[in-house]
Amino acid sequence: MPKVKENCGVVGIYSLTGKNVVPMVFDALRALQHRGQEAWGFAVPNKPPFKKVGLVSHSSSEFKKIAQEYASPCVIGHVRYSTMGTSTLANAQPLKVKDLCVAHNGTIANAQELSNLVGGCSFTPQSASDTLVAAERLVSLISENGEMGKALSILKNEMVGSYCFTFISDDNSVYAARDPKGFR
Repeated sequence: MPKVKENCGVVGIYSLTGKNVVPMVFDALRALQHRGQEAWGFAVPNKPPFKKVGLVSHSSSEFKKIAQEYASPCVIGHVRYSTMGTSTLANAQPLKVKDLCVAHNGTIANAQELSNLVGGCSFTPQSASDTLVAAERLVSLISENGEMGKALSILKNEMVGSYCFTFISDDNSVYAARDPKGFR
């Protein structure tokens, strides 16, 4: 009988006191590691996401240095078990689109339709991920509507599937969303 695998894990942490929470994301990702063992990563505002292939625990000797380099009062993180897209560092998360980083757990069943709404985002299950499609759609909705809350509400109504997301923007905002039925 094949081993049952979970599908990814996401986390978001925000400090109201300005404390560096990046060390906390390592603990959270280690705790979620059973949900995704292909790759892991995290994102803080105004820097490219940090991503690695393999287990979180295999990089523990680097945590102190990484936490200093990426020091931030807010962070999102992800452990990956792919259901769509190939298992490469390029598809590891969080993904960055403009000034927004996104980490995602779940499956968006209508990713092709969302891709068509964005125009210019080429989606195929082999070359992209439903996460990228959702992120690009959200960025376009923010541009159209001027604010994250409204854009996220529209996107949630457009997406079909079971999912949860964490988002972090370059203005130090952290957001989370899950499917309306609460499957994720």
